[in-house]
Amino acid sequence: MAIVRRLLYFLLIVTASIEPGLSQEYRQSIDMHIPFMPGSVIMNGIPTVYYELYLTNFSNDSISLEKMEVLDVIDSSVVVSFNRNDLINRFSRLGLQMKDTENIIAPGNSRVVYLELQNDKRDVRLIHRLNFALSQGNKKQTFSVQGAFNSLSEKPRIVLGAPLRGGPWVAVYDPSWSRGHRRVIYTVGGKARIPGRFAIDFIKLDKRGHYANGDNDVVKNWYGYGAEVLAVSDGIISATRDDFQESTTLSNHPECPAEKATGNYISLDIGNYCIAFYEHLKPGSIKVVTGQRVKKGDVIATVGFTGQTTGPHLHFHVADQHSALGAEGIPFAFESFTVLGAYADFGKFGKDLWISVKESGND
Repeated sequence: MAIVRRLLYFLLIVTASIEPGLSQEYRQSIDMHIPFMPGSVIMNGIPTVYYELYLTNFSNDSISLEKMEVLDVIDSSVVVSFNRNDLINRFSRLGLQMKDTENIIAPGNSRVVYLELQNDKRDVRLIHRLNFALSQGNKKQTFSVQGAFNSLSEKPRIVLGAPLRGGPWVAVYDPSWSRGHRRVIYTVGGKARIPGRFAIDFIKLDKRGHYANGDNDVVKNWYGYGAEVLAVSDGIISATRDDFQESTTLSNHPECPAEKATGNYISLDIGNYCIAFYEHLKPGSIKVVTGQRVKKGDVIATVGFTGQTTGPHLHFHVADQHSALGAEGIPFAFESFTVLGAYADFGKFGKDLWISVKESGND
């Protein structure tokens, strides 16, 4: 018994000796945490990690986030650094689903910082160092907080077949959009999640870069409307919904609340806690039922105009739960595709031709 007591005493002494900050002046400040860390995804040929850092101000003063560094714990090297302006573009107030115009966090308030960092290492341990400024009267104090430790380990990537045929299809995705899938948080079952973290909206164009033949307001004029939707993998249909109707024009499309954002949809269980979601499907076009087994390439529905959408397209994403809104979006890759070009200015999308790969010098 004496040996056990000595051992416990030794452990307590060791623990106390390595506790960080015991000799420093205590400052009530910020809580930071990462609720979910997905695996990396290949973006423009580079492995990239997308995640969110949640910040809550527990102090009695408003503080401003001036700088943030993501460090490699092993060698203390800086993986990526963000200055004040960078952070403003990545800052979001909870509940408002919009960018902040300033980097100030009031007492008791929370913010989300949306992060994307390139990583070509197989195993990385990260920690975050944040520099804050605090104004008290005419004095401005600065201090730093380090925390939100997390490990990045390479996970097997999900490789899928094509969800559509033909083309050209534009894969619409931009992580910086305040109302893009990447930054829309849903709370289901008492937990906040981002199901569309890696969601793609597929919109078909013609050779001139237009998405409709004639009047853009007429749904049936859109080139992608009614296109066949394909199973991206062998799997089992886990859910379907087909009770939404369509308006014939964009201008008459009803507004849909969050719980109806998906419109008519299909979820396909492809195994290993990976669920593929197809949304905004055409009424009456769903060709499968819950529990049905499908093969990769099977036609399961057609592209429509239902739910929360501004035009006919296929919304596609992969998540870790059987819930369209109550799941975390996870990365995936397609077996094959041909890159024709890109839109540097999305304001020209649907009006002008994309910048071809050869013109951009990336062939």
